[in-house]
Parts: sequence; C-alpha cells; structure tokens
Amino acid sequence: MSEFDCIIVGQGLAGTALAWSLRWSGSRVLIVDRDEPITSSKIAAGLITPITGQRLVKSWRLDELWPAAVQFYRCVEQATGTLLFRERPMVRLFATDSEAEFFQRRRESADFFALIRQPESLLDDHEFSTERGGFEMPCAGQLDVPQYLNVSRETFRRDGGYVTASLDPERDLVLNDNRVSIPRLGVHARRLIFCEGAALASNPWFRDVVLKPAKGEILIVRIPGLTEERVVHRGVWLVPLGNELFRVGSTYEWQQLDNRPTAQGRDEITAKLREFLRLPFEVLDHHAAVRPIHRNQYPVVGLHPEHNQLGYFNGLGSKGTLHAPYFASQLNHHILESHPVEIRRMDAPSVRK
Repeated sequence: MSEFDCIIVGQGLAGTALAWSLRWSGSRVLIVDRDEPITSSKIAAGLITPITGQRLVKSWRLDELWPAAVQFYRCVEQATGTLLFRERPMVRLFATDSEAEFFQRRRESADFFALIRQPESLLDDHEFSTERGGFEMPCAGQLDVPQYLNVSRETFRRDGGYVTASLDPERDLVLNDNRVSIPRLGVHARRLIFCEGAALASNPWFRDVVLKPAKGEILIVRIPGLTEERVVHRGVWLVPLGNELFRVGSTYEWQQLDNRPTAQGRDEITAKLREFLRLPFEVLDHHAAVRPIHRNQYPVVGLHPEHNQLGYFNGLGSKGTLHAPYFASQLNHHILESHPVEIRRMDAPSVRK
C-alpha cells in the first residue's frame, strides 16, 4: 500500500486549502475526489466582501481572515505560476430604505467607516439605478475559483497526490492502530479528513454534525455595452468576467437540494438584476449546486472523538473563499501539533455504531 500522512476526501475550497496547508508543512497528502463537473465550489463567485447582509455588518473575523486569505492565495499563485486572486473594489447599492438607514447608523463606527468610501459618482446612472444610493468597498477581493481548483489539482496530480474516485465512507475505510486504510485504492494514512461539502450530512462517521445545506443558482449573462469593472451588489451580485460577460447570483433554496437549474431560480435572479440594471442582457448559461452550510452558519472543523484518524472540515457556505485558508491552517496545526482549533466547535460528532 502507498502511505500518506493525510488523505483528504473532496477537492473543493475546503479540501484544496487544507491540502496546500499540509503540503507546505511537509506532509504527504492524497486527495480523493469524484471530480464532478458541477459543485458548489466550482460555480462559486469567489467573492470576499467586507460588509455583508441586509443589516450591513462587517464580515465575521474579517481582521484575521482577510490577511490570511490574501497571503494564502499569493502563495498558491507563486507555487503554480498562475494569477488567481484580485483585490478589486465592490459597490453596494441600497435595495431598501432600511438598508440606507442601517448604513447611516453604521458609518458612525470608525471600524466600519475604514472599510468604505463614497465616491462622488457611485455608478453610471445610464447603466444602473442608484436612486437610494450606496457605497464602495475598496478593500474587497475575488478568487478565480475554477482556475484555482484546476491548477491546484494538476499540481497535486503531478506529485502523485490526487486520484479521481468515489469513496463510500461506510464500506471503503478500515481503521486500525491509529491508521486508516482504503484497500480498494491501495492507500493508507495517519489521518483522513472529509471535506466533501453537503455530502457530510449523510456521512455515517459524523451523524451529529448537523448541516443546513442550501441550493444556489447562478447565471452567466451578456450585457452589451457595460464596461463596469467593479462587482456590484444589490439583492444579487454582478461579477464582471470580461468581454461583456458577467456572472450573476445567487439564490437560496432549502428544500429542493439538487444540482438542477430551475426556471424559478432563473426568474428570481433576472428579476433582481432588472431592479438595478438599466441595460438589456442575455442569459447564456445557468448552473445550480448545493452549498454546505452549518446550522449556525460557521465553519465546522474537528476530529472524531473516538477515532481520531478521522476528521472533517466543512460548513464554509457562501464565504468559503474567505474562511478556507485560515481554518485550513488551524486544522493543519491541530493535526500536526495538537494545537486547539480557535473556532468553537458547534457539534460533538458521535461514534459510529
């Protein structure tokens, strides 16, 4: 059998970040991934937004997570020779009077005020409806998630650290002597970490890690004549892709948890886009995937209390680009040096029966 320090199941934002972090610490890592064409990570916009939500709050732990994310993605860029992460301004338009009122109250805080600016001309009034106003976030960012996943995968594959396979956690794992083996693949390791997104909800080893997954849909549209290079938020986000192409999203659906795009999702996104875009547009593509969201909306990280060969890194939801690097590093130090994970664990996984 081939021996590794850690096997990672899943190569989305969580699994990729953990793999890089462990590799940089000298660990030999194998990623096992189904390589599905559509996943929540593969269609993610990759946005890091400092001010979020209808109540315009500062993103959770932004002061720690933002510098960690920027440094991490710069290191991946250096390792792969590929430009992946852009620090790009974003514009937030107020969708309601209450959002504008929240902004007036929030801006009194120096901490909040440092994250925004109000240019004299927010957006071109011929292109966007700006009657309620808004603000710009100069220190925001975007990761080219598909490219990041692709170049990371090829790097891992060249080093013998990636295999395409579907893993059955019930039947394929053999645990003994503080090791975990996958006989079908001919590999074993000291640790196996599940970074499988919403599939963790059915993982028999971690029945008590309760996720509340949500389906999200996004569109690719062409907007002739629109040259705005900033990301624009107002109910949905509008992300420039170049050549008059834009990504628009996203929706939240809690019942129909599959990867099938729906007419309802498309109509919801296009209706919200028309509320602030004054130019005509054409829908070119439509995707859907299920996000792994924890019931308390924070990442979940940890090892099994009885079988510490097994662990999980999940629940990144819609903020995976921001959260993954920092908490991958936390789990890395926990695995290698038994350092405590700084995030409070929200669940205690039960022992498999």
